[in-house]
Amino acid sequence: SHDAPLVNDLGERPDGSPDTMYISDHGARASAGQTYAVAEVRGDWTAIWYLGQKAWFHNPPSAPTAKWATGFVVTPKPGKATIPVYGRAYPEQDAYPSGVPYQTISPLQYTFPAGQRYAVGGILPSEYYRAVTFDGSSPGDWTVVRGDLRYVQVQFGHRIMYVNLDDVLVLPSPVGAP
Repeated sequence: SHDAPLVNDLGERPDGSPDTMYISDHGARASAGQTYAVAEVRGDWTAIWYLGQKAWFHNPPSAPTAKWATGFVVTPKPGKATIPVYGRAYPEQDAYPSGVPYQTISPLQYTFPAGQRYAVGGILPSEYYRAVTFDGSSPGDWTVVRGDLRYVQVQFGHRIMYVNLDDVLVLPSPVGAP
């Protein structure tokens, strides 16, 4: 309904309180130009998968607020209840050469539950660029580290995030999905 609470962004409000309509509060804003996977349609309302939950918006066929498109989506592989979501696509520890400190692969506070789908932005190799000086005088400086891990870039809420390709199935989105 028009007076339902906004979705919650756990990154901004870990206490579970809903987001607000304040201009500085971007947690519940699905912006123009972003691509989302449809979760459900009921009458004039459409739900998208957004930060691990359904986010509903008014989208009447007579005056649509979303543009329909096709593409690819990801969903957790069978048997996985949830998968981690990452803010960066870093390589595995074995990929780092001597002199370049390992960058820990740490998941964000969000999870991607089974049954949900998120729009794919691309499939990427894992990569880290080390540069701590301007002149390249430090050991391991100006180094690109590439690993064997591959990630899928996804539209997860209003942000771009990453999931491990080994954790997901890549599927075509249904025809006519926004």
